[in-house]
Amino acid sequence: MALTAPDHPDAEAFLPLDPANARRFVETHAPMVAAQVARFGLPADVQEDVVQETLLRALRGLPGFRGDARLSTWVTTIARREAIRRRETLARQDRIGRSGAFGDDRPEPADPDAEAPPEAVARDERRRRVREALARLPDDLRLALGYFYFDRLGVAEIAQVMDSNPNTVKSWLKRGRDRLAAMLGPDGPEGDR
Repeated sequence: MALTAPDHPDAEAFLPLDPANARRFVETHAPMVAAQVARFGLPADVQEDVVQETLLRALRGLPGFRGDARLSTWVTTIARREAIRRRETLARQDRIGRSGAFGDDRPEPADPDAEAPPEAVARDERRRRVREALARLPDDLRLALGYFYFDRLGVAEIAQVMDSNPNTVKSWLKRGRDRLAAMLGPDGPEGDR
């Protein structure tokens, strides 16, 4: 299932920018923005801040939206830039000695006495292996793969969102698939069966 927000011909669908239209804009785009931001591996509280900042920036810029790209592509670009900016800020804080900037926000472990069905355990293990492999990829490869496979963006749209050109995106996709295949081994995400 694609995480791309439903597109409107232009920003006019949300104008005039009143509370009702702003709420509709946020409800339409928040899930897509959250999915984009999650790919950056930021702590959960920082992800929430980035999503809110992205939506605020988009709402402020909506009256001036020129329509050079799809509305969802424009919002995705804002999300990407805000997530990069926030990650750089955290890295800078970490370098100057503020430990804990990349805190551990993993959920609490499940009840160890509860038994999960074998299929669910195997599925979760496959997902874990793929997530770990994706996390080890360089940003350009990881983001390009995410936009392509999870958000179902085309190569031209990915190029626009990532401020690149289509041939570079194709290269990132190929290199990303090759590196994932090497990391996951001959059985892919299935692992040893």
